[in-house]
Amino acid sequence: MSDALIILRRFGDTVKHHRQRLGVSQEEFGFRGNMHRNDAGHFERAERMPMLETILKVAAALEVSPCELLKGMAWKTGRLIPGRFEFEEIKHLPARRRSRQERPVGPVPGWFEIEGRRIPDEEAGS
Repeated sequence: MSDALIILRRFGDTVKHHRQRLGVSQEEFGFRGNMHRNDAGHFERAERMPMLETILKVAAALEVSPCELLKGMAWKTGRLIPGRFEFEEIKHLPARRRSRQERPVGPVPGWFEIEGRRIPDEEAGS
């Protein structure tokens, strides 16, 4: 397996773990990070490599530091031989089953909720 695919899978697994830890859907995760809801699925399925800007958005949406998303992945520089990626062992957490409950959504700066729909300030006329 190539290093790029390992990185994608590790990043995707970490994103999914933290999203589920928060108990949010992919749609809400995308909303929190100002991304399309499909982006969450692309990351979790290791289909896309995010840019630095996106990593910062993902970290904020998941309420973790960007370092947490890259934990266990590092580049080992070489002096006489080319550098290479190094990966720490993944310690899988036991899967927890949770009943799906609707969680209250707090107010989001720049958005209003009218009749159960979220709309931007500009559309609300403020």
